[in-house]
Amino acid sequence: MKKIKNYIYIGVAATALASCTDSFLEEKMVATITQDYLNTEQGLDQLIVSTYNAERVSWGYSEGIYMFETGHDCARTSGNNDLNKFSTSKWSATGEIGTQTNYYMGFQSKQQDGFLINNYPIIDNCNKAIEAIRSEKATGKYASDPEYAAQRLSEALFNRAYCYYGMNTVLGDVYFSTKSSTSLPANYNYQRTPAEVMFKELIGDLRYAFEHLPESYGDAEYGRATKYAAAHLLAKMYLNRVQGQEYGTEAYGRKSDGTIDNSNPQSYLGMLYKGKGTNDLDSCIYYATQVINAHPLASNYDDLFRHELGDFSNEKTSENVLNAIFSESGDDYRYGVRIVMSFVGNVVDEKYGIPDYCWEYPTKPAFYFHNNDFGLDVFTDKVNDSRYQKSFWLEFKTALNTTGPSTPGANADYYAYNSAENKTYVWTEAQANTFNNKYKADYTRESWRGRSAVAGEHKMGTGDLAYAILENTKETAINVEDADAQPYVLYARWMKDGNKYYYRPEIVKNGDNYTFKNTASFYGLEKSSNTGVPTSKKYHDPNRSGKNSFYGGRDVPVMRSAEMYLVRAEAYGRQGKYNEAIDDINALRQRAAFKAGENRAEVIARFADLYAGNHVLSSTESHYPYTVAADCYDKIKVDASYWDGTSAHSLAENYCPSANTNEKRFLEFIYNEYVREFNQEMIYYGVIHHAGVQAARIQWHNQLAANMQNATYQTGTWETSDNLLGTDGQNGQPKGGFQNYMTLKPFPQSFLDMLTDDNNVLLDNAGKKAYQNYGY
Repeated sequence: MKKIKNYIYIGVAATALASCTDSFLEEKMVATITQDYLNTEQGLDQLIVSTYNAERVSWGYSEGIYMFETGHDCARTSGNNDLNKFSTSKWSATGEIGTQTNYYMGFQSKQQDGFLINNYPIIDNCNKAIEAIRSEKATGKYASDPEYAAQRLSEALFNRAYCYYGMNTVLGDVYFSTKSSTSLPANYNYQRTPAEVMFKELIGDLRYAFEHLPESYGDAEYGRATKYAAAHLLAKMYLNRVQGQEYGTEAYGRKSDGTIDNSNPQSYLGMLYKGKGTNDLDSCIYYATQVINAHPLASNYDDLFRHELGDFSNEKTSENVLNAIFSESGDDYRYGVRIVMSFVGNVVDEKYGIPDYCWEYPTKPAFYFHNNDFGLDVFTDKVNDSRYQKSFWLEFKTALNTTGPSTPGANADYYAYNSAENKTYVWTEAQANTFNNKYKADYTRESWRGRSAVAGEHKMGTGDLAYAILENTKETAINVEDADAQPYVLYARWMKDGNKYYYRPEIVKNGDNYTFKNTASFYGLEKSSNTGVPTSKKYHDPNRSGKNSFYGGRDVPVMRSAEMYLVRAEAYGRQGKYNEAIDDINALRQRAAFKAGENRAEVIARFADLYAGNHVLSSTESHYPYTVAADCYDKIKVDASYWDGTSAHSLAENYCPSANTNEKRFLEFIYNEYVREFNQEMIYYGVIHHAGVQAARIQWHNQLAANMQNATYQTGTWETSDNLLGTDGQNGQPKGGFQNYMTLKPFPQSFLDMLTDDNNVLLDNAGKKAYQNYGY
């Protein structure tokens, strides 16, 4: 019953289409065809199916991640310091960001590595379908059934809007065409269209789609856009117009004719102007409400992403408004859902009892994306807000893979702690003494069976924890002897030894104690890797095609109704209706809170007092199986004190200095809540970008990015540690080269080099500079 399974390449001279059978998309390659075929019922149906690549562009390879998970304040790539620091070598028309933007646009060809057809070819397919229907050249049901024709037209309009919205988010004004290509163009004079013009047209298209799309589909067509998907995008676009309406003047580079002056240093803000309407906030609230009423929240945040072996039921939660549809067999595109290996950690190590990749654990990582410290600290109550535990891998049990490299199967038990095959850490005498004297009596984990630690014996065995990650604070730094004496490997963000404090220290060699003789050993900032840092659970796929494979086949939610609660809350707040806004925020908080009977992770329950807030749990809650005693909603329920500027709740949010009023802090709270709710779902980037706060938040929250030359952020909010190597490490200083213009990404140099004027004369350097976003 799985929905989409296709390779769809529709170009100017030749078309390869997926054939519709009894499911939404079933792969079947079709020989080269003519435009006449696309006017037939079958041909046009297939063409419209092809436009659903719009939702899949960001997930199949790497360009989506580079577009929407680089350039904000809470995410980073591992081991790529120049990209994280916003160096001009990476953030340029010819650098890594420019290369990925070229793939994302898809203007010149398909993405070479991932075999994806990206935005502009998809838009051209949308235009072909729209023209065929509106010109009344389409035959079959398109001619005989007006309702059918209107629905299919609406799908093409929606997917075109989806593509253009994403490109506007990344690049600002873009070339906006509503005409299809049937041959090579006479010239490449692709002028940038003011966002005001584009948004007006797209809003009209989406309103039409909202009126003509169905509320739902049967299983065979699951994955098509509904009226609520149109409403979802409409609500965001109406809010975006309000967010950017102050930037539509020449001071911000918006000229009187609506075009942008890219020589103006403030044009990165001028790009945010998208026009205005007299009732934009009311329209935003109306359409957001439509989605909220039709798509109830999933009762448990974990239900949205948890994927069991052979179980794909979470892909159809009531909250999902629209999914990017992939095949369960993982053979879509060249790499399927490549995202499954982009946000995962290095979990394989014999020393802690996971000697090989296991199906129920993450696959082999690549690209190395994860949240930075702010992206973890923004969870201001990790003990009571379950989204932290349910979003990130915080701990692993020892495990073996016994089903081979290509047969998915449940994790098998690791060897007993006293087995000759056990290769885990061994206790040193000091570690064993500390554990036995300080921790043994209270360590009641079932697998541990109350045993004592014995110097020279293995720490971990069957069913024991392999390792855990403790995101504590400098104020609650754990003593090195305590960290080292745990019955598993403990990665802590902060450890201390007397008056020395160590930031993300690397784990010692087997049989050693922490000595810190190598002061440059750490797992953060310039030396960051995917070891010892919480990584995302959201794209885990135990049904992938290989135990360490890049190939995933799970669907990905691209629209969840939870977003509409925050969109509507912001709109209410901008209207001064804070009670209504608080109600919407608390709808998410109520779902987020741990419920009675749930189990906290051991690394949260046992060390609750070491997290921000110094929590105290009852004896029952702090002992295995760490069962939550009562609903925690009252402990995370939001009220106006969260943005009053003085309360403990407000201070914990770490608001930017520019958020200097209750009204501004309220908005910043909304954006913090997006991180907590939508971390690494490729939504947050656009949220802070369209709101005009991206630059300020990067400078205040992202230490590697914050510009060392910007006096406002010299002190920042960062701690200092004693494990440094020169200026590398946690020295309390901003470390980056971020410039405000980098909130827009550059047009690729290869794209600029092909542009011409009306006479097909290539643009000179001055013309290219006038076209390119400021600063690049």
